[in-house]
Amino acid sequence: MKRKLIALVLLILPLNMLFAQGSSKHPLNISLWDPVALSPCDSMSTTNATFGFSSKTYKLKGVGINLFAHFNEKAVNGFTLNGAGEFLKGNMTGAEISGLFNVVSGHMHGLQIATVQNTNVLHSKGVMLAGITNFTIGDAQGVQIAGITNMAGSHFSGVQLSSAVNIASSSSDLFQMAGLVNVCAEPINGIQISLGNYAGGVNGIQLGLLNLCGGDVRGVQIGIINHSKDTSAVKIGLVNISPRTRIQLLAFGGNTTKINTAVRFKNHHTYSILGIGTHYLGLNDRFSGSLFYRAGAELPLTKKLSLSSDAGFSHIENFNNEDLTTPERMYSLQLRLNIEYHPLNRLGIFASGGYAHTRYYKAHRIYENKPVIELGIVLF
Repeated sequence: MKRKLIALVLLILPLNMLFAQGSSKHPLNISLWDPVALSPCDSMSTTNATFGFSSKTYKLKGVGINLFAHFNEKAVNGFTLNGAGEFLKGNMTGAEISGLFNVVSGHMHGLQIATVQNTNVLHSKGVMLAGITNFTIGDAQGVQIAGITNMAGSHFSGVQLSSAVNIASSSSDLFQMAGLVNVCAEPINGIQISLGNYAGGVNGIQLGLLNLCGGDVRGVQIGIINHSKDTSAVKIGLVNISPRTRIQLLAFGGNTTKINTAVRFKNHHTYSILGIGTHYLGLNDRFSGSLFYRAGAELPLTKKLSLSSDAGFSHIENFNNEDLTTPERMYSLQLRLNIEYHPLNRLGIFASGGYAHTRYYKAHRIYENKPVIELGIVLF
């Protein structure tokens, strides 16, 4: 009997010494809702593990698992798992996983996972995964992956991936990939891939349908429309615009479409043209038209006279007016040689001659091959 009593005392004594160190140590907390808890939160407490429906701790060094939420006043160093959210007034080091929100008012170093949103107020470093939005106010470094939007209000270095929008105020090293738009207000050193991209400057690559750069490009822009304030930038696209690009309006008619309007983007001795034409001749009396793109080069002969040549693609739309010999839509590959005269700086006239090869989209048949003749004016 004495031996059993001595053994029981030896077991209780270490636990008693642990709790006797003062109110600063709360190894275990079971909480329904603060202050209904085994170890209510106080300004001197450090908790090693907290479990319950909703709990509040001052400092957590260990594990926190709550069906609803966890609230922390000072700091968390460890792992937390919450059904709804994690709300920290202080710093977080470790991993936090929540069903809805993670909010850290201090510094965040580690991993954040939330189905709705992760928010960090001060400096953050690590990985943020959110079903909808990741949002950092202070400087951030690491990886942001969101279902819809990533936003960095200050300097961000790392990777942003989302289905819709990535936004960074500034960055040194950045990789952005989004389904719709990437934005960095200041110059970046890195890569942007999206339908639309904007950066204050680019030392790297912009890849998208629309690429805009507010400064210099030390790299390449690849897209349908590329714009920069750097005249020496490398642009690969259908329309390339720089400060020296001259944007002109063309109005002309010809033996393929009766009335045509187009915009020409002229860069030194090269140019591209985007336009629309109505009533494609030879189809029928009902409405038809075409959308076309041309790219070419110009050779000045005198100050007012020049020769140019271009190749183009034209989509021909007959809408619902097809018949046995005329399909609903076709395409045409065209080559032209042009002569242009400018009696005034902002007014010119031109004549074009060339050849068009027109085919069906579906039948893989030739609709027609014929010469092309056009006459028109140039404005601006």
